[in-house]
Amino acid sequence: MTTRFPHLRAAIMQQPWAIMPERLEAIAEVIERRVEGIRLSPEEIAAIKGERRPNGVATYFDASTGETVTLSAAAPGASGQGASVIAVISFFGIVAQHASQVDDISGPGGTSTERVTNSYRAAKADPSVKAIVINFDSPGGNVSGVQALADEIFNGRGDKPVIAQVNSLCASAAYWVASSCDEIVMTPGAMAGSIGVYSLHQDVSRAVDAAGLKFTFISAGKYKVEGNAFEPLSDEAAQAAQSNVDAFYNDFVSAVSRGRGVSVADVKAGFGEGRVVKDKQAVKAGMADRVDTLDGTIRRLSSAKKTASAKASAADVADIQSYEQPEGADASADIRSPEPELPTAEEQDSPDLSASESDAFRRRRHAHRLRSAQ
Repeated sequence: MTTRFPHLRAAIMQQPWAIMPERLEAIAEVIERRVEGIRLSPEEIAAIKGERRPNGVATYFDASTGETVTLSAAAPGASGQGASVIAVISFFGIVAQHASQVDDISGPGGTSTERVTNSYRAAKADPSVKAIVINFDSPGGNVSGVQALADEIFNGRGDKPVIAQVNSLCASAAYWVASSCDEIVMTPGAMAGSIGVYSLHQDVSRAVDAAGLKFTFISAGKYKVEGNAFEPLSDEAAQAAQSNVDAFYNDFVSAVSRGRGVSVADVKAGFGEGRVVKDKQAVKAGMADRVDTLDGTIRRLSSAKKTASAKASAADVADIQSYEQPEGADASADIRSPEPELPTAEEQDSPDLSASESDAFRRRRHAHRLRSAQ
């Protein structure tokens, strides 16, 4: 592989990423091409994007008709029926923290956690919104901003049902976010998982020597130029980089454990171990809850009982999860995951298990038993 801009590639690859490796290589290649002056014109970018709204923005569907609506046209109280809208937030392409980082990349565009957060908060606060669907088709991306978004979604459980629709890829950082939703639904043929974090050091010192070049850093700070691409990676630098990756990985698996109501050990050993897993296998492993299309999910949410209160209870989520498929639907689309096991008494006393994590086990087991009783 020819590296035309080793310092630029190193700056990209050495950051902690929760993304499928081949996608990160593609990002680095696109950026190198841009530095060379190979860049799409604004007209070409617009042609690729079409009239699609930016990723991370919500589209609203009338729960009665399934047609797209504006929130002003679905204001609660006009019909006396309360919340009547399903909000669908797109989560497509490469993940980054800020909107300006993704709007013109990942052809066409990626998703910023910043924009998704704003759309989620708006839908959650709007009384006309009955439920929220986050529609995922993402290989993951940079870890920045992901944990904060996942935490906000998890901490908002119980206000309104929030469903993750995998349509058709939810990998790495995207799955980190999805695992905090009340339910994960796999579109037939969808893939989810890739639970892991990595960075990459590229040593180009021999290539630089062969080119007759020499780079000399003028720096202050003991570790300021540690891990640079122009010298072999030292053991100390490798250990520091591994420690950083491990810290993000532990945050990742802890969030999945909390959201899916399983132990950290189960996530590390049974949730693909870094691989993506196909629809029914993901449900069987406990990584997802059912197989259904986005249209099917919207219909199911629309048919769920309306609550008299503006604040949904756990029973509202259970009602949506237990909704039966329409007559004639593919029975295989309703595969259920096994009942989650509660931690042992010793595990519950462990300082590593927080009160919210222990509560998550109980809530998922309760929801599972409600579904099984239908």
